[in-house]
Amino acid sequence: MSATSPAYSIRTPRLLLRCCEPSDAAPRLEAVTSSGAHLHEFFPPQPEGPPPLALHVAQLRKMRGGFDLDQDRPYVVVELHTGRFLGEVGLLTRAGLGAREVGYWLRRDAIGQGLATEMTAAVIRTAFELDKVSRVDLTCDPANAASAAVARRLGFTLEGRLRERQLAPHHVRGDILCFSLLASEYPHGPAHAVPIEAFDYLGQRIL
Repeated sequence: MSATSPAYSIRTPRLLLRCCEPSDAAPRLEAVTSSGAHLHEFFPPQPEGPPPLALHVAQLRKMRGGFDLDQDRPYVVVELHTGRFLGEVGLLTRAGLGAREVGYWLRRDAIGQGLATEMTAAVIRTAFELDKVSRVDLTCDPANAASAAVARRLGFTLEGRLRERQLAPHHVRGDILCFSLLASEYPHGPAHAVPIEAFDYLGQRIL
């Protein structure tokens, strides 16, 4: 399923999606801290306070290691022209063989601008056009109307409500909505039309 040369960076009209770097730790900490309860689903508060810089460093190192080993493909998302840290988006392998699951988060002051749709469409394009997957999944909490709207906006179909699921240790067990987009549907859907440029490890354009 893996592409011969995966996309290490992706450009959209407003965004740059790229592998994480050591210099991302402090901006990531600021984005999470300034977002407060908005990101508690992804960064649960600890008794000792907000997640410290050392935790972000450890998470970024793990993310980059997995990326280089062709496991999950997490991308840091920054504003294309300013470099401001906005969030992260990734393609997860837990969807099964021949499939990926897309997941993302955005800092609180970046929501409501269509950025989640833009960055999700970007990784969907690489999944189908470079990785040649058969399907892409998107899951979200039933109360997360914004993420459900992103899925529908990009042509996903609601497959159903999965009961009492916990997909990651930091998630609270509960019901999950599961959306999917198939390879046969992708060429006719909105994600296919989002302009992107994708580049490999050496910076050579591959899409």
